Amino acid sequence: MEERIYQIALSALNGLGPVKARLLLEAVGSLEGVFTEKEASLRKLEGFGSSVINALDREKAIARAKQEIEFIEENNVQLYYFQDQNFPQKLREINDCPIVLYALGKVDFNQTNISIVGMRKSTSYGKKVCDQLVADLAAHEAQIISGLAHGIDKVAHEAAIHNGLATIGVLGHGLDTMYPAAHRPLAKRMLENGGIATEFMSGVVGEPANFPKRNRIVAGLSEATVVIESSESGGSLITANLANDYNREVFAVPGPVDRETSKGCNNLIKRNRAHLISSADDLVKVLDWEEKDDQSKQHEMDALIADLNSEEQKIIQLIKANETIDFDSLAFELKLSSAELSLHIFNLEMKGLLQTHAGKRYSLA
Repeated sequence: MEERIYQIALSALNGLGPVKARLLLEAVGSLEGVFTEKEASLRKLEGFGSSVINALDREKAIARAKQEIEFIEENNVQLYYFQDQNFPQKLREINDCPIVLYALGKVDFNQTNISIVGMRKSTSYGKKVCDQLVADLAAHEAQIISGLAHGIDKVAHEAAIHNGLATIGVLGHGLDTMYPAAHRPLAKRMLENGGIATEFMSGVVGEPANFPKRNRIVAGLSEATVVIESSESGGSLITANLANDYNREVFAVPGPVDRETSKGCNNLIKRNRAHLISSADDLVKVLDWEEKDDQSKQHEMDALIADLNSEEQKIIQLIKANETIDFDSLAFELKLSSAELSLHIFNLEMKGLLQTHAGKRYSLA
């Protein structure tokens, strides 16, 4: 319990962002030491002068952390600390990752995550593109990350639910509130497969300064960020630029050159800050998902073959050597009766390893 209090308190120290907080932790050498070391000793640390140390207000941070622990326990909130094993791996890779992350729902951050962002005032064109993109990503079991805002964010979350995909909404405020309030029912549905997450403690409201911080988490959690509709400035471009800074892939949906809703996306493409995306195939190719899928399937097949009995493994070897082979040839080579061979073939078909063709010929699935 005390360890958790220190973890939360580290994120609540006055005047320190996540980067500076990690530097302090590294310099002191222990989490407990950050809060128990004498101020005179802390002032000797490089980069932490008297003004910084005096402003930390460690006692207040501890008291606030204790309050947050009560909220966490009362509301079944999941807490992720940046040094813990369960902290999102992708997020840990960015230089300004949060010290702690709070989540509600059936959250698994370490999936194939794709962020989809865009304008709050989205058009029917943007909604249509978003719906189709998410539907096509369902074949790859991608988890959809967005900011649970109006417009494209909302469409992306709803499309994920409709297509049976997990989806996580990253908030710019604490878990005790919801902005916009109209999205409470959507957030509740998301808790069944995915959920909501934030770096902000309860009691923190959705102030404008919080949303760029939220956007870095959206970008940091994902393999790629897709921008669907954006003006020349705005939150979705902040997310895209952050994703570029984190060396993640960025995609933008092109649109009519005379529409304000397309200017941001078109500029990203024109300046080589984003790949042009017209369908999920573009994303699949850039991220090499087809090759990864093939490798994954081969690993699964190898594991299944390793568990076969000796006769079934011989059948697989004979088919590999001949590409296709008929029933009588198998029976002759293996010196098996028709009944014995039929049973082995049935088992291999049930395991998805064998494909039957006309004339009782067989190939690997």
